[in-house]
Amino acid sequence: MLLSENTTKATACLIREILKLVETEKKLEVLFRTLHYTRFQLQIIHASPALTVEMGKNVSELLFVIDTELKLLDMRLQGLLPASQKVACNLCWTGKATDLVELLYALDTCDCINNGEIGVEELADALSELFGVEIKNCYNVYMNMKRRKDDSRTYFLDELREKLNKRMVESDLKGGKFKKR
Repeated sequence: MLLSENTTKATACLIREILKLVETEKKLEVLFRTLHYTRFQLQIIHASPALTVEMGKNVSELLFVIDTELKLLDMRLQGLLPASQKVACNLCWTGKATDLVELLYALDTCDCINNGEIGVEELADALSELFGVEIKNCYNVYMNMKRRKDDSRTYFLDELREKLNKRMVESDLKGGKFKKR
């Protein structure tokens, strides 16, 4: 059973890496070569008589993903699809998840994203993808924020305001220059 879980996890990981490569590789000929070479290697593995049924399914799944991406790449090269405009981003949210939800609700409340024409869940998905963190139970976190008993229920936004104001004062005292650390 452990081998089964490991091969399934490895397959999912490789699929994520393939999709990340498709999204980030700017040189289409490099992407084309890499996908074709990977496909070739997987076909060799798939043809192996020593391959178990489960591993065969995993290889078939990988081949399907690569074939799909190759078809989409071909359509892009023919001008039938727009070039991928997704930019690879290495941003990682290092604050608390509740802080991100507080920021999310503030942005939503002020209609700062898409003129407010975006729902909380869609915004949560976008921020999750941007920062590489899963935002769970967004509404429950919001309800807990509403139950806070202090004068202000927006701890994180208050901290942001306070620290930004302090930074501006320090910058003014140093003649307009600010050193982060």
